[in-house]
Amino acid sequence: MDQALLLVRNELPAPGLNVAARSGSCHQCLYQFLAFVPPSNESLRKPGTASVMVDTQHPLTLLLNSSVGDRDLCKIQYHFGEFGNYSLVVKTISTSNQTVSCDLIINEGPINSYLPILFAFLVYVGILALLIAGRLLMKIDPVRNWVYKKLNPRATDRMINSELGSPNTTDSINCDPAPQSWSSSSRQRLRSLDTFRGLSLVIMVFVNYGGGKYWFFKHESWNGLTVADLVFPWFVFIMGTSIALALGSVLRWGSSKWKVLRKIIWRSFVLILLGIIVVNPNYCLGP
Repeated sequence: MDQALLLVRNELPAPGLNVAARSGSCHQCLYQFLAFVPPSNESLRKPGTASVMVDTQHPLTLLLNSSVGDRDLCKIQYHFGEFGNYSLVVKTISTSNQTVSCDLIINEGPINSYLPILFAFLVYVGILALLIAGRLLMKIDPVRNWVYKKLNPRATDRMINSELGSPNTTDSINCDPAPQSWSSSSRQRLRSLDTFRGLSLVIMVFVNYGGGKYWFFKHESWNGLTVADLVFPWFVFIMGTSIALALGSVLRWGSSKWKVLRKIIWRSFVLILLGIIVVNPNYCLGP
């Protein structure tokens, strides 16, 4: 995953070449050695070759230098595609001034590993569009009556009879009582916070189960920021907002601040105790 094959062809005479690479995501890092490419065999007219696996997560900077004298020959910046097959041909253009060219050739094109994400996104957008269209259609009286009649024809007949003044009006009302309206003092949830919490949970579960092997669903080692790194800060934000809403509601219902403080201390103690029980040396060392 997240790798491509690079074949380096060295058509230069002795000495050989050293190939090194540096990731574009690593700020001011040193070049990492990849491979040594032997010189070409002039008698057999056979170039020296070396195959290396290169990373495709971020753009790479390839540095080729001589194995003797450490002279830089060329530097190439390129973003390789996943499962692609590439060739890097190093040859001499002019023997008088020893001009060297490094040509990157695509032997086999990479695959588009982001198509599954695009497909899932389009499916979810299609489902959302159908739900929105259904809600708009249900606001039309003929359509709503037709749907209700198809789903529950007996309830529809009782509703029609009650509207026409049938003697069974009282019975129909008793059988199908109208839902009571919520009072202004009833508890209401913040839908945006619930939606954000659900989205964070979905991403968290997806990340914990491998994230489809995509690099941006993995935690960065030290430099950079990915989607996986945002899940925990999101939960901290959700927790802070929920605490503010919950404490405000409790205080409005007449509870004293000392009672709220005792509840906070007790809950903190229980959470710390559970953490000590779950995260212990045996757990950290493995089964």
